[in-house]
Amino acid sequence: MQKRTYCTERKSTTTIYFSSDKKYFHELAGNRRTVIISSRNILKSFPEIFQEENTIIIEDDESHKNLATVEEIVSKLLQLGIDRHSYIIGIGGGIVCDITGFVSHIFMRGIRFGLVPTTLLAMSDAAIGGKNGVNFGENKNMIGSFDNPDFIIADSSFVQTLTQEQYMSGLGEIIKYALIGNEKILNLLQDNQAKILNHDNEIISKLVEESILTKTEIVENDPLDTSIRHILNFGHSIGHSIELMENLPHGIAVVKGMNAAVDISLKIGILGNEKAKTIKQLLTSFGYDISYCLGEKHIELLCHDKKKEDSQIRFVLLEDIGKPVIKKMPVEQITALIG
Repeated sequence: MQKRTYCTERKSTTTIYFSSDKKYFHELAGNRRTVIISSRNILKSFPEIFQEENTIIIEDDESHKNLATVEEIVSKLLQLGIDRHSYIIGIGGGIVCDITGFVSHIFMRGIRFGLVPTTLLAMSDAAIGGKNGVNFGENKNMIGSFDNPDFIIADSSFVQTLTQEQYMSGLGEIIKYALIGNEKILNLLQDNQAKILNHDNEIISKLVEESILTKTEIVENDPLDTSIRHILNFGHSIGHSIELMENLPHGIAVVKGMNAAVDISLKIGILGNEKAKTIKQLLTSFGYDISYCLGEKHIELLCHDKKKEDSQIRFVLLEDIGKPVIKKMPVEQITALIG
């Protein structure tokens, strides 16, 4: 079994297992009392994973990614008699992983946890890096913590059970890694388009592994998201507003946000026409609708973005494929460029 470890100042070591054994977390948790946080769909699709473990089922949609759900989980943990020597395992997509990490961070001032991401988005991005949290009103991930799990099991065979929409959402985040600097991912995308669109598990496994290697390297260098880690937000500032306003899956909205960032890069003169055209062709070649139209509500959400400092937003643009640059830009300038 292949594995990758990464370390940050907030937790000594997180081990990522590239495994096809969905139940391996039972061995990793050892003899500790364990509770699983998951969704109804995962429980129904993979009942063999859960065995006789205590299980807390939550709704895995953005409308339930809030403090009310956190309170419900904490109440159930207390009812189950879970203590600081127990283990929490999150099995599900990005929402389940985010909530599991946050609950584990605050319950009894911290309890050990592990993650089994079940979507392409969670495997390649959301479960990696220690960012946990919930939404507050219309503000995405506004309340949260930095806390890395003890382990993550990345089993790409889960991808075969995803809807096309879920699959394309995860692929959008993987494309992001190619555009901000992973040449191996870029080459895999360009050379294996048909296989990727047909959900070829061998290629998906390579894409997931490369995505994880890219993100863990960045996280190790910037665990608290104060510098280089900002480049992982390429497409996200505008993408988050589109996601919330238009009820689109995260990665699909991020693709639209990446296209908007390319347009801004082009208009302010840091990205050439040919490179902008190449990026747009890459996005559309996988079937994405990259069009966007931002209204007043989109702009209002942009103004509440976590990356905003005073009247400016840390915006990730491109000087070239693989060459992201972080610029502080007034919201008014951004909206003028893409309005």
